[in-house]
Amino acid sequence: MPISAQGRVLSPRVTPSIWSLSAPLGVTLSKSLADRLRQYLTPELPLGPYDAADITDLEVAARLFDPHNKSFNTLLRRDLSVLIGRRGSGKTALLNSYSYRLHLDKYFKPTVKSAASDYRSYDIVIPIETYKEFDQMQKLVVRDANVFRPVEAIVDDWATVVMDYFFAMLVDKELGAKRRTKSLERLQFYLHQDEDDYQRRAREIVWGVSLFERIKHAVWHSSDEALEQRLNREDALALAVAHLKAVDKRALMIFDSMDQYDIRTEAFNRTLAALIRFISKFNARQDQIRIKLVLPSEIYPEISRASANPLKDLVNVDQLSWAPTELQQIAAHRYRLFLELYDSDFAIELNDLDLNKSNIVRSFWSRFFPETHHNGYGAPEDPMIYVLRHTQLLPRQFLLILQEIIIRSHRMTGGYRKFETKAVTGAIDDAESTIAREILSAFSHIYPIAEELCTPVFANFPTVFSFEQLEDKWRKKGRPVAQALSPEFDTPQFAEMLVRMGIVGIGHDETDRYYEGEFAYDSLHPTNIGEGHDLCLHPIFSKQFNAAGNARKKAIIPKRVARRIQEDEN
Repeated sequence: MPISAQGRVLSPRVTPSIWSLSAPLGVTLSKSLADRLRQYLTPELPLGPYDAADITDLEVAARLFDPHNKSFNTLLRRDLSVLIGRRGSGKTALLNSYSYRLHLDKYFKPTVKSAASDYRSYDIVIPIETYKEFDQMQKLVVRDANVFRPVEAIVDDWATVVMDYFFAMLVDKELGAKRRTKSLERLQFYLHQDEDDYQRRAREIVWGVSLFERIKHAVWHSSDEALEQRLNREDALALAVAHLKAVDKRALMIFDSMDQYDIRTEAFNRTLAALIRFISKFNARQDQIRIKLVLPSEIYPEISRASANPLKDLVNVDQLSWAPTELQQIAAHRYRLFLELYDSDFAIELNDLDLNKSNIVRSFWSRFFPETHHNGYGAPEDPMIYVLRHTQLLPRQFLLILQEIIIRSHRMTGGYRKFETKAVTGAIDDAESTIAREILSAFSHIYPIAEELCTPVFANFPTVFSFEQLEDKWRKKGRPVAQALSPEFDTPQFAEMLVRMGIVGIGHDETDRYYEGEFAYDSLHPTNIGEGHDLCLHPIFSKQFNAAGNARKKAIIPKRVARRIQEDEN
């Protein structure tokens, strides 16, 4: 959902109508592609790898990717500079899709309807790898963390290291593709100009020795008089743009930022804010080359506060979030593909289902799940609702649970056509701890003592409660721990942490089956809680912190999942 310069969530500017997609009905897998798919869709991983970076085959990645969702359309905005999302929200998968658009054309036959669409915009995609180039770039830009530097100087350092890397990659790629122009030759010259020791060392660190040596020894043909003219970075950028126009190409740089970021280090906060400003200014100046950055939403408040001018820097920003139906949709797409590989007779029955339609997606999963599932209180639930409410609506969490259900059911039945109730219960029991720990890990740089504080507070605590009850338990059990570990951490910080991490939800509206709460795990600016608030504990953390349930024996359900029930009933 788009975000204003002030950080307020706005109504979406991009809707699924930005393009149309025909579902891949009746697409027959070639033997070659089927064999390659089996390397990723296996009986041990029936829905494929959790991490998109693990899929190195571009055609396989395209076949596993399902663009039939609002989240993909969010990324299609040409003016988007920064994409924000939680760990496990699919940021990397969405950005990586720029590298295999031609394969998506083959399987999904998109028809772009808007000039604002970014779908077919880029012919050259240059990723900045998180643990290599990005990490090295940031260390170079920080320089001496103890010396305060104006943000403009930091922005200029980003411009130097980022653009030099881009020029080197562009020269390397275009020479390899045998697309040589006069502008490219002069850009080579820029990279061969006299370097000082700092610049030479910086390039070698960021580019890597292999690329540095290739560029260093590249043969450059031009007149002697051209060599006498020294070029600056702006000259080099103009040459890169001229070359791309000459060969009718557009280029994209992708920064897939770190999931874990030490926001307690002020120098790193300032450099990240400066990077956002550099990207914003760069993208506003010209259109032949664009830069897109992804950032973890877990640290967005700190990034916003570190920005010297958020009104200017944080404008072209979108947040990646998922609706329950979209999660079911991407999983159905993958599971149907898995069945085509391992149970082709049954897959034929599913081949004509249009997984674009939410009612068809729900019908798809009803073929596999039992009609009802009894939860820990012995109450009957829709099994898919039971799965969804044990997530924070993130693809990685949802796929983790479904994969385990598929694997356990196969052990019990020997096939892939029916999910057993015991498999659903066991999968949730096993996944809860994994999901809870990943959430705690994602916030570890912001709240390093979250688990130490929450465990004594929520042990034998009800899952529905008032703020006053929470505050009383905090004073008795949480505050003594905080004073020993982090004395400045008190009730306001504890309350903010619980809401921001999605551990606690606001409200517990009661229905005949559930307590409904509003959880802020996908909000960049969560609501503060205080006296008079009714609260509830997210199902993921009930077992993790040994909570005691509630007197009415009703399960907790996030309101966004509850809305799906209402959609089904209507």
